[in-house]
Amino acid sequence: MPLNIDFQQILLHMLNFVILFAALYFLLYSPVKKYIAAREEEYKKASEEAKRKLSEADAAMSSLNDDLSKKEEEAKAERLELAHKAQEAYNRRISEAETEARAIVEHARAEAEEIRRKAITDSRDDISELTVKSVENAAMAGGEDVFETFLAAVGKGGGE
Repeated sequence: MPLNIDFQQILLHMLNFVILFAALYFLLYSPVKKYIAAREEEYKKASEEAKRKLSEADAAMSSLNDDLSKKEEEAKAERLELAHKAQEAYNRRISEAETEARAIVEHARAEAEEIRRKAITDSRDDISELTVKSVENAAMAGGEDVFETFLAAVGKGGGE
């Protein structure tokens, strides 16, 4: 044996190494590799499920945003319609109030005219009555020219 190397010992060590390697491979490496592969598969499924749920959530969020924008537009249109109706009601009330005010003013004018006519009529009646009394008083006072005095007095008062 050159260099004091025993090939039989080397072969036995190599055989022991191969047996140890095979035992460790089947006892440790293979189950760990299977476990790691199973965990990877589990994580991939979880990741795909999360992506699917995220895309569903995005789709739902998009749908909700669309619905929200539609509802906002409907609410805006409804607010505008209500504002328009309120403006119409306001204008109608103002018109009715103006009509009522005109009627009240017209009624007040008619009453004022009636009161004026009545005052003129009453004044004429009072003047006639006073005239009659003053003529009677003048006649009783013994005036010969009672009628001429009255006409002169009326002529002066009426001319001015």
